[in-house]
Amino acid sequence: MDGKPAGRRGTVPFPGARKRGPVRRRLRTGRAAGLAVTACGLAAGCAGTATPVAAPAARAPFVYVTAKGPNEVCQFGSLGSGALRPLTPKTVPSGPGPYDVAVTPQGTSVYVVDSPGSAAGEVSQYTISPATGKLTPKSPTTVPTAGGPSGIIAVAPDGKSAYVPDFTAKAISQYSISPATGKLTPMSPKTVAAPGGPTGIKVAPDGRYAYITNTTLLIAPKGTHLAAKGKDASTTNVKANTVAVFRISPGTGALSAKPVETVATGHNPQMITIAPDGKNAYVTATDDSTIWQYTINPATGKLTPMPPATVATGKGPHDLAITPDGKNLYVITVGDNTIAQYRINPATGALSAKPASTAATVLHPEAIALAPDGNNAYVTSENKGVLSQFAISPATGKITPLSPATVTIPPSGSLGVAVTPAK
Repeated sequence: MDGKPAGRRGTVPFPGARKRGPVRRRLRTGRAAGLAVTACGLAAGCAGTATPVAAPAARAPFVYVTAKGPNEVCQFGSLGSGALRPLTPKTVPSGPGPYDVAVTPQGTSVYVVDSPGSAAGEVSQYTISPATGKLTPKSPTTVPTAGGPSGIIAVAPDGKSAYVPDFTAKAISQYSISPATGKLTPMSPKTVAAPGGPTGIKVAPDGRYAYITNTTLLIAPKGTHLAAKGKDASTTNVKANTVAVFRISPGTGALSAKPVETVATGHNPQMITIAPDGKNAYVTATDDSTIWQYTINPATGKLTPMPPATVATGKGPHDLAITPDGKNLYVITVGDNTIAQYRINPATGALSAKPASTAATVLHPEAIALAPDGNNAYVTSENKGVLSQFAISPATGKITPLSPATVTIPPSGSLGVAVTPAK
């Protein structure tokens, strides 16, 4: 996910809202369903009863998607249009309850946050084949987290450190990444305290600061309909909705013991992302159906709300991503199953007041990732067995479904998605 937190979410006041996992975002009830996408549908020139045409080989960039039901990571290569084709094998095993997935900036390692629903979680770690994109588990296959993770992981831009918000421990687990092997090793200290329930995380492009969203959630068994009981922790405790700014040590990658700043944000903040030039930050406030927008002080890393401080979105904004050129932001909204494009003002960083374009996603969109050239977007679905894929116009940023509009994943649905970087 870009900036991508989730896993553990606050309540969202929509009809039929449910809680996903022990501390999951209560956003929707969906039924797993699969859409079969044949190789013929992906290959150009294959139709009717004509002699099958050899399908073009999938290539980089490679895309990785977590499949929550079978506890797997799906692996895809890209075709010329940006449409995806499954690699062989289609999946590799992960730990229990895989959520977010991240790729190192070097494109050599993949990390998946496993949230088994107990007090402790783990991170599965893999090596990427540079030729084929296939994943191979490292040894050890997993490293523990401090507590029940929110589900999100962020890798520093230099690829030397990684951070996992741990909701139940109210802390951030921090790891060093081996430059030789890509293996994770807990730092000393292993964690730093968070000013609340940490959810989403994003590291600034220059690697100097980490930005973490915090909220208050209720813990309940999977499937509990807390919204129906009138319980909404994120709304009742407004002061808990914050963004904390941590300084990152240039020598060790460790976070500062305390935030250098904590600022207010909207109800039930989810994901956070930062513009490529590091001048602006954007946070989805799910309960408010808004994106909060901030300017970043280049010297201190501190945040200042823009005028206006928010822009309206569709129902239940969740994950968001910015194109590499910094011109457009895309946000997925769970309540209306939509992806929307907002233009970014080049002078101020402010978002356009209304979407410049929109497109429908599959049911219950969860996470979004963009191709390294910014010409494609991929969106997961929590409860449908398909991944949405889109083309992005290089000229206008307009987003349109590819043909086919989806590719098949395990029918239980998917949560996280990540794409290998440009070479």
